[in-house]
Amino acid sequence: MKDTSFNGRSAKFASNIYGTSKGKVREAVLWHQISTHLLPTMAPSTRVLDAGGGQGQMAMRLAAEGHDIVLTDLSEEMLAAAKERAQALGLAQRFRFLPGPIQSLDAHKLGQFEVMLCHAVLEWCANPREVLAALADHLSPGGALSLAFFNYQGAELHNLVAGNFDNLGAAMTQSKTRRVRMVPQNPLRNEEVAGWLTALGLTIEHQCGVRVIHDYLRDKSQQNTQLDRLIELELSYCDRPLYRDIGRYTHFLVRKPG
Repeated sequence: MKDTSFNGRSAKFASNIYGTSKGKVREAVLWHQISTHLLPTMAPSTRVLDAGGGQGQMAMRLAAEGHDIVLTDLSEEMLAAAKERAQALGLAQRFRFLPGPIQSLDAHKLGQFEVMLCHAVLEWCANPREVLAALADHLSPGGALSLAFFNYQGAELHNLVAGNFDNLGAAMTQSKTRRVRMVPQNPLRNEEVAGWLTALGLTIEHQCGVRVIHDYLRDKSQQNTQLDRLIELELSYCDRPLYRDIGRYTHFLVRKPG
């Protein structure tokens, strides 16, 4: 298995993910976590690494707050879309765009960062633990990592409540399933990722679930007709015990001891 690049699929990714209610909920929850738990602690013009940042939704928000962003991605198409968006928003001067895998960050001599983002990346990687190790190396002492990944338990529960009983266990990662929908190839267990982070000397300060309600609605039309109310409820329930473990994505706010 190789790390997945979205070259050739960036437009589809934008419409199927960012342009849908599930993308809007994900963005709202992640920004709520960053703006609540991370942004107030950031000094002016903090240098931020958005690793595997795609089209840079969160990075654009941080740049608009006056921070400087290094955005990397395996897909040059995704980087081109991010660059175009930064220019349209008048934020291009805040960005440096770097193509390539997270594991090759050393080649760019970037040093360490006080803040790092890595959202919806690990589940597309052949060796997610190796990616986390590379991120840990580039996180400065006392620095924070906003980490979001596709949650195995959320994927499992979604299939169970949908009656997809033939799409459990190993079947959830079969290539046939991934071709039908843009389903990540490697959903990760919360406890496994937590163990990797601990082994790297990192501490999880906060956990929440992303899309703890949206994907389980019986009436799917409410994902759009009730979107504003749905986002309010997602923000209310996302970090409560039980709910945070069943989100389609898990978000960890991670700290490197100073």
